[in-house]
Amino acid sequence: MELKRFLGDMAVAFEATGNPVAINVAAMIQRLDSGAEVNSAQQVTTPSSMKQALSAADCHPAADQLKFIADSFPWISAKGFRKAPETFMGNYNFVLIVGPNDIVINKEFRCGIFLQDANTFYPSHMHEAEELYFPLSGTALWQKNTGEFEPINSGQLIHHLPNQPHATWTRDAPMLAFWAWVGNLSADTYTYV
Repeated sequence: MELKRFLGDMAVAFEATGNPVAINVAAMIQRLDSGAEVNSAQQVTTPSSMKQALSAADCHPAADQLKFIADSFPWISAKGFRKAPETFMGNYNFVLIVGPNDIVINKEFRCGIFLQDANTFYPSHMHEAEELYFPLSGTALWQKNTGEFEPINSGQLIHHLPNQPHATWTRDAPMLAFWAWVGNLSADTYTYV
């Protein structure tokens, strides 16, 4: 039930941004049969920075339900994932909530939670999916293409077009974000640039 509430809260947050892609994702979230319970048998240890992210002063209200369900999610630790640079390995974790083979099965879009540790650089990368990020806590520096890094706060939407290079850099606090992909949902198109 908390998962359904969390997804509903994220749909409201996406809708409120006014971004057409976010509004479309919000509508898809609202159509989900998201009564699925999280399979705790798949559980990976909850990242240690999760508690800090959820108790941060800037934690967005849409993250409230995560306080009850984060420990039951099948967290994926990024050690060795997609041949990332060594300095990035083990410094981020994610959960695939909705997608073709995820907790809630859906082939229209993919979404989940992303947690990047403090003082971590997520190198420039791209993928065919159009992507939205909605930080729930923490301020991170975001870069699109080869532009300047800009601070993005909790509650601000980030929109990446298909195949648009982008990078993220956290400073003194971890960043917790909800993300969504539309278009080509295959992770096989993900590459570092």
